[in-house]
Amino acid sequence: MSKKLIVVIAGITCGGKTSIANNLPKFFSNISILHQDDFYYTDLNKLESIPELNYYAFDKINAYDMDKMMISINSQISDILVLEGILLLDDIRIVKLVDLKFFIVMDKNNSWNRRKARTYLPPEPTDYFNNYVWPEYEKHLAKIEIENQDVIFLNGSNSIDFNTTVVVNHIKQFLLNLK
Repeated sequence: MSKKLIVVIAGITCGGKTSIANNLPKFFSNISILHQDDFYYTDLNKLESIPELNYYAFDKINAYDMDKMMISINSQISDILVLEGILLLDDIRIVKLVDLKFFIVMDKNNSWNRRKARTYLPPEPTDYFNNYVWPEYEKHLAKIEIENQDVIFLNGSNSIDFNTTVVVNHIKQFLLNLK
């Protein structure tokens, strides 16, 4: 795979990852975007069960068919490839590929307020966010802070336009350095 640039936008649920990624084609041509959510396993038998909630662990890396995502990544021919999803930096293959890593952080209250406004299928149990999503995010963030020293952190409480501008400026700088 020969790309000029591979960008990851990862981080907190409902932090603006998809919105930022979807804004980037306004600034760059020859860009592709892959959303990690498009690679969820559809067979619930492949997902880890959370018996006490009668639900599934959708917020773990093993909820995604990352092999299928890697095939899709390797098939891209655009100059810029943007990968967007909560747990992309949990896959070492992706970590080794990327040139720019962004990770969106946000406080629990703002994340919850955004998440509860969304509709999920299957519907989330009441305690899923507090007992599962938030603790998993905290573990993931701690791991990112230790293992990925080159991550650029974005505050998800900032506006989408502001965070998009930060990402655009980093991409432009990277492309200038390629010349």
